[in-house]
Amino acid sequence: MECIEKGDKVKIKYEAKLESGEECFPENNDDTIEIIIGEGKIFSSIENCLKDMKTGETKTITIEPNEAFGPYHENLIIDAPRTSFKTDTDLSIGMRIKIDTPTEKVYYATIIKMTDSAITLDLNHPLAGKKLIFTVTVVDINKK
Repeated sequence: MECIEKGDKVKIKYEAKLESGEECFPENNDDTIEIIIGEGKIFSSIENCLKDMKTGETKTITIEPNEAFGPYHENLIIDAPRTSFKTDTDLSIGMRIKIDTPTEKVYYATIIKMTDSAITLDLNHPLAGKKLIFTVTVVDINKK
């Protein structure tokens, strides 16, 4: 059996958890994804872990926040006037919303607090500042 090298097309199955054991992407547990090693479409730590693996092999790797979704930044918590949201929109704490800007840049935020006059938004990625534990299984390797 040949090992994975740069340029190989690899089909993998993965599971991602937090240190607490909570699953990060439970909706993807039964899915496989295809990647080309070296294209940078997945975390570099996972790509490096895959190198030298063989079909059917499974490895577990811990990814530090700075290698995944970055550190958690307190300055990315902002208050927005309630009037800047559509009045017919049902909003609730914990909801993830899309924010369009005049420059056509799009942001995503999590509602963390609501008052009559303002909504507090967290613009950090939900997994920012968290270590991720990936279990990766190589399903298939197509050599370059």
